[in-house]
Amino acid sequence: MSDTQCLGNFPVADAPGYEEMLQCMRCGFCLPTCPTFALTGRERSSPRGRVALARAVADEKLEFTKALKEESFFCLDCRACTTACPSGVQAGFVMEACRNQAQGAFPMTGVTGKLREFILQRMLPAPDLLQTSMLPARLYQTLGIQWLVRHSHILKLGPDWMAKAEGMMPQLHPPLRQQLPDVVPAQGEQRGRVAFFLGCVMTLMYPEVSRQTVKVLAHQGFEVITPKEQKCCGAPHLTEGDRKTARELAMHNFELFMQLDVDAIVTDCAGCGAALKEYEELLEGAGEHERLEAFRGKVRDITEFLAEQGLRTEGLQPISQSVTYHEPCHLCHAQGISEQPRELLKAIPGVEFREMNEANWCCGSAATFSLKFTEESQQILDRKLANVKETEADLLVTANPGCHLQLAWGLKQAEMPQKVVHVTELLGRATPG
Repeated sequence: MSDTQCLGNFPVADAPGYEEMLQCMRCGFCLPTCPTFALTGRERSSPRGRVALARAVADEKLEFTKALKEESFFCLDCRACTTACPSGVQAGFVMEACRNQAQGAFPMTGVTGKLREFILQRMLPAPDLLQTSMLPARLYQTLGIQWLVRHSHILKLGPDWMAKAEGMMPQLHPPLRQQLPDVVPAQGEQRGRVAFFLGCVMTLMYPEVSRQTVKVLAHQGFEVITPKEQKCCGAPHLTEGDRKTARELAMHNFELFMQLDVDAIVTDCAGCGAALKEYEELLEGAGEHERLEAFRGKVRDITEFLAEQGLRTEGLQPISQSVTYHEPCHLCHAQGISEQPRELLKAIPGVEFREMNEANWCCGSAATFSLKFTEESQQILDRKLANVKETEADLLVTANPGCHLQLAWGLKQAEMPQKVVHVTELLGRATPG
């Protein structure tokens, strides 16, 4: 999806793919789907506007300016425009590549640059270091410091993003990565063997969700292999414009999982699933086309996999609650998975499913967008919460940790009664054992 050589006025290699930019016909079908265009009404903040800016740089009609840098990061990369585009233009991919260009044109320096480098190039690629980095946050909660900070209102003295980041923090527990057995046997008649890709945020912030994912897979008749050597999928690096480290992580995970004799590579994180399915494009220069194609063919979101295999409903315990479903952008738009989560929820005995208006509209999380653009993120979130409220459902279900963090924080701030749960968390409650 990117040109490996320098292109036009792009400052470094790995420029957006020129053919991708040429595909845009400027028809405008993307405009009603774009949250940032809906907020601003600015052409440059629309998918076709952003692609036009990138093409102007490629055609040497425009320098790579700070305005393009700003738009590349202001894009939510929700991919809703791609779903709507009759030509299949991947504006999100174009902006991801532009973020990488932005680091070449306007590199971060000083403390900010060093911190970015440490997080992306040292901490995230090292699972043990990443786990250790969360220990102060767990102590912050368990020692009662969090209670004091929140009740002293000291966070109001700092920037808005700091108060939001602290408020979004869920109750932390020990990471799941080392707790999970390498192999969890299938229960009953075995239907297959799968590898489990455990995302960074899932193991650190939502370990119980992934524990339930493994439990559900085993109960459904699948042996589950969790290789402990796996690393970050690379999604945070693509989001922040570090394609070099993203490729290194992709190659590591690709080689690791291709050594396993499994029917599928399953993840319960929509962001991870989207990144894993994009390894084929990210590593296209590695000369491993057939193996990369085979890898992509094995990657499945947990909802996609269970819907394909058919959910065993015998023995499931009833859950007498009403639920509504928020579609993560990187599940419905990036991966085209929309009906499968609904099918699974409706198959749980006792569940009353209530469809939400604009279920596939972004919640405003978008990785670090919610902290970089707190006001705009809040406006997008408010639109989502209004739709949740209309359903009067007991539970709000989703399938991505970024959405989970944003929605749970928003519901709490709005004093709404719904709790946020993952699809497999609900399935896990219904699963005996």
